[in-house]
Amino acid sequence: MFSAFSQVTTGIDKTNEIKKALDELAKKQVYVGIPEGSERPEEHGEPITNAQLLYIHSHGIRQRVMREEMNPAVESGEMSYSKAYQLWIQTHGSPLWQSPPRPVLEPAIEHNKDAIAGQLRNVLQTALNGQDPQPELVKAGLMGQNFARDWFTNPVNGWEPNAPSTIKKKGSDRPLINEGEMRKAITFVIKEG
Repeated sequence: MFSAFSQVTTGIDKTNEIKKALDELAKKQVYVGIPEGSERPEEHGEPITNAQLLYIHSHGIRQRVMREEMNPAVESGEMSYSKAYQLWIQTHGSPLWQSPPRPVLEPAIEHNKDAIAGQLRNVLQTALNGQDPQPELVKAGLMGQNFARDWFTNPVNGWEPNAPSTIKKKGSDRPLINEGEMRKAITFVIKEG
């Protein structure tokens, strides 16, 4: 007599659960930067936010010829800067005309992209395991925030040194660090959508 047994394994189909988890995760985004409205302490007496100041330092100040060429485009609405930024520059001029660009966010994230990608893999794996990915998203945000804050003192940043007159005025040769208010204002948020 011949007897054959076959083993049948039944599993649970979690396709819909995984799809739902991935759809929910796809709606979340982690942003690193300075939220608009991040005011500077009153003792600075500057009507400019940390976000606007970081923008100025990231992109530098355009030469007068470039500004004069751009003004009509800005005023006509073809190109836009925030009204607060425009008003500040037009009201005060800028003591920063000679400031070279010292970008923070993009190069800091780019320089640390492998570590961030590893953390984002953890986010995905957590979601695929059916767990809440929020704590892992928070870790990714904190990584981005800390990498950006550390960029101010990272010698790889390639920033031009402060001018001798700036060093004399502020007593430091460290670009963009005086009291550290702009640096401390860098944070992260997790948003849906």
